[in-house]
Amino acid sequence: MKGRYILAMAAAAALLLPEMAVAQRAGTIELGAVGRFTVYDSEVGVDNSLGGGGRVGLFVLPNLSVEVDWTYAEPELEDQPGWQGRTFISHELVQARLLYNHSLGETVGLLLGAGYSYDNYSRVRNVGARGGGPGGLLGLRFTFNDYFSARLEGFGYYVPEDAEATTFIRPQTVNLGAQAGLSFMIGNRVETRVEQLPAPAPDTVVVRETVEPPLPEGTPTQLCLATGETVTVYVTPQGDTLVGPRRVSVAQLGAGVAFAGEYASGRDWFVNDEPVRFEQREYLRSGGEVSLNCANIRQVGEFGGVPLFADANAQSPYERLYVPVRPGVWQAYQTDLARVRG
Repeated sequence: MKGRYILAMAAAAALLLPEMAVAQRAGTIELGAVGRFTVYDSEVGVDNSLGGGGRVGLFVLPNLSVEVDWTYAEPELEDQPGWQGRTFISHELVQARLLYNHSLGETVGLLLGAGYSYDNYSRVRNVGARGGGPGGLLGLRFTFNDYFSARLEGFGYYVPEDAEATTFIRPQTVNLGAQAGLSFMIGNRVETRVEQLPAPAPDTVVVRETVEPPLPEGTPTQLCLATGETVTVYVTPQGDTLVGPRRVSVAQLGAGVAFAGEYASGRDWFVNDEPVRFEQREYLRSGGEVSLNCANIRQVGEFGGVPLFADANAQSPYERLYVPVRPGVWQAYQTDLARVRG
């Protein structure tokens, strides 16, 4: 009953605290000392007791760690004296778990753990010597700095019956408890170096406003893209093309600049001057490359991975199609030329 009360108090405290996003660094190692108070199942036949031990953990993600606790206690026997006149037995508890760390504030975090618990009763009186089963943990972490934190937790674990245990049949048990500890973090601190700049001379003029350099000169040019959208670029007197709000040279950007849409340039069917097949008709290249206004055309289909366009007011079957060759450059294809060529 005491253990259930401790778990309920920890959960209520977690809900009342504000939430923020803070986590450990992946790879951080946690070393700690642990003190526990265990409320034993009545089947064990011992009094509730205090114990102590240590823990080690590793953060595999900023908010997820794997850890192991080992603690030792010497609970008093309820029915004394025991074997060879003893009044207590030894109890070792090992808890291995996956622990989720959820930050509730800059210095407070919620701990949720699940895993496997294994206990060993030595100087046995009336219970099986060893056993293990699933266990869980709910607690809070209070962080002091990059290295030290304190933890307050409630835990519980279930051990199934073992009719073949050595010396005595081990009954089914559910043990609850609370534990507190102090942890030391290794590898959690991010080292930073601060460069100290010399103070300015008394007659130094401090500029508090920066003036952006003027944009490069260029003639605005409209390009109709293969997406049917129009973009504006600038062409310098030297023939260089400038793009973007800062008018950056395409030559400086190199392979880092790309216009939206799929284009025919470099595709085998375009390089080899093959006909375009659309709606069961063949269209052959007509005239040279031209520039188009996106407002005067509309997309009607696709061929070889490249969109096909027709005049905005044209109706199917189309006499002329337009293929985007490069951004702003188009090639016309006409169906009646198929009867002329050859």
